[in-house]
Amino acid sequence: MNHENLRSDMITLFGETADYAKKFHKSTYETDMDTLLNQHGALLGRIREAFEESDESLEETASYIPQYVEEQLMAIPSKRKRDMVCLDYNMNMVSYFVPLMGEITSVKTKEFTDRMIAVWNQKMPGNKISHSSRDQIQGGFKKGLCYITTAVCKSLDKPDNCYELSLLRDYRDQYMLESKEGMKTVEEYYNIAPTIVKRINRQEDAAQIYEGIWEEYLSPCVKLIEEGRKKECQDLYSDMVHKLEKKYLYS
Repeated sequence: MNHENLRSDMITLFGETADYAKKFHKSTYETDMDTLLNQHGALLGRIREAFEESDESLEETASYIPQYVEEQLMAIPSKRKRDMVCLDYNMNMVSYFVPLMGEITSVKTKEFTDRMIAVWNQKMPGNKISHSSRDQIQGGFKKGLCYITTAVCKSLDKPDNCYELSLLRDYRDQYMLESKEGMKTVEEYYNIAPTIVKRINRQEDAAQIYEGIWEEYLSPCVKLIEEGRKKECQDLYSDMVHKLEKKYLYS
């Protein structure tokens, strides 16, 4: 197999998935993935042949994209610009490229994608990513209300199963999603939340921004839920989303 041509073709595919990642949206994700699979079935077959060929070939193939991205980042002199570009690369990897590689049918697929992520994280320790799959991404659309909340809690070193996140998820499932109005709010919210989080993460003072969101909105929301004032919590959370939308999407 001509690995030089394979590397070039994988880089081209990475550029194509980057275009999809820029427009990442719940309503088009499934169609996007089907389109990529249909258009690049032959290339995915060649990738499968390469990583099934030998352990050495798997290692080489898994390194193509991380090496390419490392080269691109090294060519950017500004650290701030590098960090911004790296966020786009991470988004591409997690939302489209790794899930697309995960659609390859082989007993070695998981080993291949795991190794690709491991190499990525070795080369970019400050911008690590985790394994993702198409099913996980589509399942994540159900998280709705907790998208920004999760980002805030993560910035405060709170675990994914922390009390606050668990409480807000229960609130979403047992209160918000029990009414048509609440379901519509969660649906609309999810369509903008990923972009809001992505743009906050690009700010130099992202940690301070998240701390402010926690103090002004999320901590009071938790208290309102504890006191049984669920409608007031919904109003406060909606106010937060509208202000963040205005500031980070339309300013």
